[in-house]
Amino acid sequence: MMTPRWLPLLLLVSCGVSAQTDTNPPLVGAPSLSQDAADAAAPSRAPWSSRTIKAVQHWPLQHGGRVKPFDTFAGFIMLKVNGKRSLTVNQEKLGPVAWALDCMLYPEIARSYECIRVTNSEVLTNAGIDVSQRKRSARWSFDDLLPALDQIFETAGKISETKESSNWSLVERQTIQLAQNIRALEELFHAFDAARWTFPLTSVPELQAIYGTTPATGFSSLIAGVTQLEALANTDALLKLPEDRRTEVVNALQELREQLVHQLQIARQGIAWFAPEQTSSQEDSPPAVWVRSDVILQNALVGSPVARQADALKQMEAMVAARDDRPLLQQQAVLVQEKLAELADLHGQNNRGSLEVFFYSIDFFYRALICFILAFIIACLSWLKPESILPSRGTWLMCLLGLILLTTGVTLRCIIQGRPPVTTLYETILFITACCVGIALVIEALDRRKIALTTATILGSIGCFLSMKYELKEAISAGDTMPSLVAVLDTNFWLSTHVTSVTLGYSAGLLAAAIAHVWVIGKILGLRKNDKEFYKSITRMVYGTICFGLFFSIVGTILGGIWANYSWGRFWGWDPKENGALMICLAELIILHARMSGLVRERGFHLLVLVNGIIVAFSWWGVNLLNVGLHSYGFTDGIQQLLNWFYGVEGTLIALSLLVALIQSRRSSGSSGLSSTSK
Repeated sequence: MMTPRWLPLLLLVSCGVSAQTDTNPPLVGAPSLSQDAADAAAPSRAPWSSRTIKAVQHWPLQHGGRVKPFDTFAGFIMLKVNGKRSLTVNQEKLGPVAWALDCMLYPEIARSYECIRVTNSEVLTNAGIDVSQRKRSARWSFDDLLPALDQIFETAGKISETKESSNWSLVERQTIQLAQNIRALEELFHAFDAARWTFPLTSVPELQAIYGTTPATGFSSLIAGVTQLEALANTDALLKLPEDRRTEVVNALQELREQLVHQLQIARQGIAWFAPEQTSSQEDSPPAVWVRSDVILQNALVGSPVARQADALKQMEAMVAARDDRPLLQQQAVLVQEKLAELADLHGQNNRGSLEVFFYSIDFFYRALICFILAFIIACLSWLKPESILPSRGTWLMCLLGLILLTTGVTLRCIIQGRPPVTTLYETILFITACCVGIALVIEALDRRKIALTTATILGSIGCFLSMKYELKEAISAGDTMPSLVAVLDTNFWLSTHVTSVTLGYSAGLLAAAIAHVWVIGKILGLRKNDKEFYKSITRMVYGTICFGLFFSIVGTILGGIWANYSWGRFWGWDPKENGALMICLAELIILHARMSGLVRERGFHLLVLVNGIIVAFSWWGVNLLNVGLHSYGFTDGIQQLLNWFYGVEGTLIALSLLVALIQSRRSSGSSGLSSTSK
C-alpha cells in the first residue's frame, strides 16, 4: 500500500497553489460554489447590536490593491448587487455591514433576501426564468435565481470568451454584470465556510492524541497541531505502526486531506483579512500583500511564522461559532477588530480606517445634493419675489452649506487616500462641481443679480446627482471609488499641479457655458427685452470666467507636457487627451480674440462659449471613450449616450438662437423698409 510521505506537501500540491499565492480565479464562467444547507429550514436571527456593527465596521482588509475598512467593502458590494446601500427585510432596515454579516453568518437566511437588482427582465428570460409576475425592474433573491444559475454563468462565460467588451450588447453586458453580482454574493455566503466546518480530527486515536476529543471548527485548530500532524504523516512514523493501525490511520489522513482540499478551494475565494507578520526594513519596498485564511494554513504547513495571524483567525472562527450567542459574538467581534488592527499596524496600514468609516457614515455628497436642491427651490421663490430679502439669504445659506459639505467630503477623500482630489474621473465630478459652485458664489458676491447664485444651485445639484450615479457605475466596474492608481498617475506632485490646474480650467469653462445659457435662453424667450444692463452683466460674468479658465487651462496643459516628458520621455505626442486640452485652450483663445477684435458681438460671444462647453465635455469625457492612447486608463463605459444627449441639446439651443436672431434681423430689416417707404 502506498502511503503519503508528507501530508502537508500533498495538500499544497492538491490545491495547486503556492503558499504565497494571492490571486483569485475569474468570476465570470466559474462553476458555482457548493450550496450546503440549501434546503435547510431558516433559523431565527436576532438583530445585531450597535457595538457589534461598530466593531465589524472597522475590521481592516485588503481589496482592490488597498487597505480599507469592512464598512467600505460591504457598502460597495451591496451597492453593486442591490443598487443602493440599504435593504428592508421583514420591516428591519439593514445597512451594508448588517446585510454582509447576515450573508456571512446566516447564509441560509440571506439567500432569501431580495437584494439582487435586475434592471432588464430579458436577461432572466434568456436564462429560463418566468418574469411575468414581476416588475420590469425588480430585485430577486438568490433562491429565486438558483434554478437558472448554471445557465446564467454559462451564458456569461461564452460572452466574455467570444466577444470584446466594447462589442457587448446591452443584454449581454447586463448578463455579465448579473453573473458577477451573483458571484460576489456567493463569496459572502461562503466567506466563513471553513470556520463552520468540523474536520475529522477524532476519527482515530492518533488524531485524538493531537487534537483532543472535542476540537474546535475551522483552520485554527489544525494550525495548532500542525507539527504533530506532520510527524504523524511522516512515512517512518507510519511504518512503525502495526499494520492494522497503519491502514486505519492512512485512511483517516486521506479523508482529512480530501476535506481540507475542498475547504481550501472555497477559502481561496474569500477575503484577505490578515496582514503579513513580517515587516520589510527597506523604505522602497512594495506594499504588504494581505492573505486569506487558506494561505495562513499553507504557510503554517511549510513552517512560516503565523502566530499572530493564527490568533486573529482563531478569534474570527470563535465569533462564527458564537453566531447565536449575541453577547459572546459581540465580544469576539471586538477581539477580531483588535487582532486585525494589530497586524495592520505592523505596516502602518490602519491609520485611516476610522476616518473612512466616518466619511461614508455621514454621506457628505448626498447631504450636499439635498442642500443644493433646497437652495434651487428657494432661489426660484426669490425670483418670484425679487423685493424679498429672506429667500435670497436662504439661497445663500443652503448653497454655502452644500459647498461646505461638498468640499469637506472631497478633503476627507484626499486625507484618506493621501493624494490630491482628482485621481479618478469620479473625483473630477466632485472637484469640478465644488469649483463651479465656489466660483459662482464669488461672482455673485461681486455682481449681486442672483444669476450666478441660481446657476450655482443648478450646477451643484447636477454635479452631486451625477456623482451618485457614477458611484454606482464605479461600484459595478471597479468595486470602489478610491482604487489604486496606475503607476504613471501615482505621483502626488504632478497630480496636485497638472491635474488640479486642468480641472480648474474645466470648471471655469463649464461655469461660463452655464451662465451663457441664461443670456441665450433669455434672448430666445424675450425676457427683459429692455434691460440691457442685465444682459451686459451676464456678458461680463462669462468673459471673466473664460479668462480665468484660459489661464488654468494653459498652465495645466504646459504642466501636463512637463509631466509627460518626465514619465514618457516626450513633452507632446498628440495623444487624444492632450489634443482635448489643446482644443480647450485654442477655443477660449479664439473666443477672447473674436470678442476683443469685434468679430462677434454679444450673441456670437455667448454661442461660442456654449461651443466651448461642448469641447470641455468632450475633452473631459469624450476622449476617454476612444480607449486609445497613453491616457486610456480613463476609459468609462456607458457614458456615450449621455454625452450624445448633451451634444444634441447644446447644438439645438445654438441653432435655435441663430434662427431667432435671423428672424429678428429680417423683422428689423422689414420695419426699416416700411419706415423709409412711409417717409
